[in-house]
Parts: sequence; C-alpha cells; structure tokens
Amino acid sequence: MLYCQNCGAKRDSVSSYCSYCGFQFEEKSDSEDKDVKIEELEQKIARLEQKQVKDTKSGPFSPWMAIVPIFFVAAFFGFFILLIWIIRL
Repeated sequence: MLYCQNCGAKRDSVSSYCSYCGFQFEEKSDSEDKDVKIEELEQKIARLEQKQVKDTKSGPFSPWMAIVPIFFVAAFFGFFILLIWIIRL
C-alpha cells in the first residue's frame, strides 16, 4: 500500500493527487531510472577497463627486473675471470 508523502493518508497506486490534502505525487518512470542506472554502470565499467589497461601496460614486471640481475652476475664472473687472468701472468 502506498501513502501520501505530505499527510500520510493511504492512496491508490494510480492516482497522481492525494484525495485528502491534494498533494501532487511525483511520477517516476521505471524506464528512466533504469536508463540512468545503466548509463552509470557503463561509465563505471569504462573506467575499470581503462584502469586495467593502464595496469597491464606498466604491469608488475619491468625489463629492468631482468637486466639488473644479469648485469650483476656478469660482473661477478667477469671479476673472477679477470682475477684468474692477472694471476696467470
């Protein structure tokens, strides 16, 4: 059952005015509300997709994460090779 927002009297679901106080009820169409909600959800989805694309571009893996350890390993072995070469002379 629906009630008047102004006086609290019971009202019919089809009436646009309160029969006791004359208050005019707002008529909201469900399709307009649904359209607004759908548009909001589409915007949220678009923002999430853009965020996901940004995350995958930078990603958790960087090329430097592979280059730096390789450099240290090469420098480590290079140092010992140079040391052995100097001792042999």
